[in-house]
Amino acid sequence: MNDPLHDPRPGGLDLDRLEALLTTLEASTDPADLEAAGRRVAPLVRRLVEEFSDLSLLSSTVLEHSTAMENELSERNDRIVGLIDNMKRYLSGQLFELIVGGGIQATTTSNRRRRLTVFFSDLVGFTELADTVEAEALSDVLNTYLNRMADIADEWGGTIDKFIGDAVMVFFGDRDDSDPAEEALKCVRMAIDMQAANNRLAEVWRAKGIDRPLRTRIGINTGHCTVGNFGSERRMDYTIVGSPVNVASRLEGLAEPGGILISGSTYHLVKDEVACSARGAVRVKGVQHPIETWDVIGLRDPAHPSPLLEPRDDGGFDLARLSFSPGSSSALEKAEMRRLLEQALRMVKGGGEGE
Repeated sequence: MNDPLHDPRPGGLDLDRLEALLTTLEASTDPADLEAAGRRVAPLVRRLVEEFSDLSLLSSTVLEHSTAMENELSERNDRIVGLIDNMKRYLSGQLFELIVGGGIQATTTSNRRRRLTVFFSDLVGFTELADTVEAEALSDVLNTYLNRMADIADEWGGTIDKFIGDAVMVFFGDRDDSDPAEEALKCVRMAIDMQAANNRLAEVWRAKGIDRPLRTRIGINTGHCTVGNFGSERRMDYTIVGSPVNVASRLEGLAEPGGILISGSTYHLVKDEVACSARGAVRVKGVQHPIETWDVIGLRDPAHPSPLLEPRDDGGFDLARLSFSPGSSSALEKAEMRRLLEQALRMVKGGGEGE
């Protein structure tokens, strides 16, 4: 005989009918009916309790498993975030975006030709300093310097190719939508900012007892290079190769300490925005023809901001300590000092009003 409360599904209960029976029992006043119905309901209630207990245990197990999975996923996510942060420390911002965005593939066949502006810098006096100070002090100087140079390169959108000791290599223009003139100007403005930052760092180093002058020498060149992955299938570098890279490196070696030497190809892209002084043609190793060179004097816009002069909210200003040497200060440094002093003088005469 079929139980009217039994659900046709295996092991199931017809909860709707059970609820209806309980409602009938609640309304009944006949003791015989209550006793008969009670005997009928009791085993079903026990089954209901058992099923509820099983469901509760299953729910608890699922919850515990879910919590364990959630914790594992959280740990994996934290690990991935940590790995990404570490990756950012070893890659330039532009290269990181290219990799995570799928802009370049991890293969040595991923190369292309681009008209790039290439930057090389070297910290003059660092090699001599390495022979006279403790390793901790030397590391502090180098890391402080490279951190600041890297920040400025990122601000201007340059791709940091590599650090070689105290030397820095950066290039501009490897994106498909890059405009060569704009990228060249960014590079030169970056170089000017780096020289200004180097002057300020000299104050920091002097406060730490490092009196030996450390001055940045910069060379910049523009030309067609091959950019992409080079190396083996196991170890690759995203870098650039070509004659323009060699020329930029040679120009850095010919630049004055504290100066910026650019090639004619870069000069013709930035001459409307950047004041330069002709250095003349030079011959560099590995290049058959002479290279026209120009010393950067400064931006033609006299109102460009400088970290050496910081206006205050009260109308005054803070002027960093300037160090001038008639025999060794570069044309760029002289022009920048003149501009800053003239700006400061106008602010004093105008009661705090600057350019």
